[in-house]
Amino acid sequence: MSLHSLDTKSVNPEDPGIDYGNPLDYPPLPKFRKAVYLSAIVAAVGGFVCGYDTGAVSGILSMEPFQAYFFTPDNLVYLQGLLLALFLMTAALGAFFSGFFCDRFSRKFSIIGASIIFCIGILFQIIGHNFGLLLTGRLVGGFGAGLMTNAIPLYHSEIAPPDIRGRLISFFTLMSTFGQVVGYFFTFGTSYLASDWSWRAPWLFHLGVCALCGLVLTFLPFSPRWLIDHNRPEEALQVLADLYETTIDHPAVRKEYEAIRSEIEFEKSMGKRTYAELFQGSNLKRTSIAFFISISTSFTGSVAIWYYAPQIFLDAGMTDSSSSIAATGGTGIFSFIAAAVSLQWFIDRWGRKPVFLSGAAVMGISMFVVGALFQKFALVDVDTGVVAVTNPHARNTIMAFIYIFAGTFSFSYGSASYVYPAEIFNMRTRAKGLALTYGLNWGFSILITYCAPLFLAHTVSGLYFFFGACCIVCFVGCWFIPETKGRTLEDMEVLFGAVSS
Repeated sequence: MSLHSLDTKSVNPEDPGIDYGNPLDYPPLPKFRKAVYLSAIVAAVGGFVCGYDTGAVSGILSMEPFQAYFFTPDNLVYLQGLLLALFLMTAALGAFFSGFFCDRFSRKFSIIGASIIFCIGILFQIIGHNFGLLLTGRLVGGFGAGLMTNAIPLYHSEIAPPDIRGRLISFFTLMSTFGQVVGYFFTFGTSYLASDWSWRAPWLFHLGVCALCGLVLTFLPFSPRWLIDHNRPEEALQVLADLYETTIDHPAVRKEYEAIRSEIEFEKSMGKRTYAELFQGSNLKRTSIAFFISISTSFTGSVAIWYYAPQIFLDAGMTDSSSSIAATGGTGIFSFIAAAVSLQWFIDRWGRKPVFLSGAAVMGISMFVVGALFQKFALVDVDTGVVAVTNPHARNTIMAFIYIFAGTFSFSYGSASYVYPAEIFNMRTRAKGLALTYGLNWGFSILITYCAPLFLAHTVSGLYFFFGACCIVCFVGCWFIPETKGRTLEDMEVLFGAVSS
């Protein structure tokens, strides 16, 4: 239903007897909806918090003071993998439980609560004087990260107009990528310190940003759909009016309100909400597609590249951990630019499906090229297991295609994998559907993160060939998903066959 194809009269849905007059009597809506953009950007600060963690941890794990403090040469690979995998495990739990929290306590308070939990986890990491405290911090922080990565795209999808919804949801990816860049370069700066502050300082900065994020988020409006769903119509009308930057009696606001209210009342008439209905009727198709997008995002190899990029650059010929962290920071900058380009010009103009297809194709080619070059030119010291690529052309090509892969992921899956699932579920199942969807993403990321160093320890090139093959599967699967560009959230019922057009 278009907000611009208005009837000559707009009626209060709570009082059909009131006539709100001719829409032409009201001032036109602003073309640039700064209130919507501002709310989306503020919420997306949580993406910075999550992204910074990824960037900082990948650098911290390669620091010699950190390794000497917590690990021995015998348990280094095992315990590093455990730190990453258990963070992802509790993130998966946070995502799975986020459906309950988002429906019960609101999208807004769920994001704030996630910030508080994340702060507690970071504090444990800062004060950690043994591996147990460090691991506790990663476990607690992971739960907050999982809750946050579900609640923010969910919130974005419910405040965004259809024509810019992809752009607004992509703010999460953009801020997450920016956070990674900051994390990479912050740890690059502290990597030259010989003391514990080489790894404590990045987490201290993280704590400050996370606390500030939680404070700023208190100024966000509630999701108007959540307010209507919880019988708070006056507040919902006011939020819609604020987002449209007009008054509550404007026909556009009333039209949007009525569309949301009608859908929610219909969904409530169907009885109590359960997870089981995600796998029934037209919802099964939506759930299956969302799960495919989520799982395929993990198997593109992006998680392994993010966490192990410093090690990959060392294998490709970098001489020390500081230079490898700096090179990883370069991938972050390139990824940030790619995400911004996708957000501004492609996600809402091209559509979601072309972005998925182009991304899977380029990422697959990149992984096959990297794998082939490692296979052909890598030399492995049989005594130490150290990998070296001595051919300068091969070394530079490997690093170039790692950059291409990282940038392409941010351009495509990094943005669209948050946008698409957040769009296709209806109000009745959206929070629970996204909880399972993002929980699966975290869950399969555990598998990839834990297995990647084992892959690299036994085969120099096999990991990249595996991810290249997975990208081919992603490309084929994305041919069969429907396009959602430009549709309202309520239109998804027609698109997926829940109601006739």
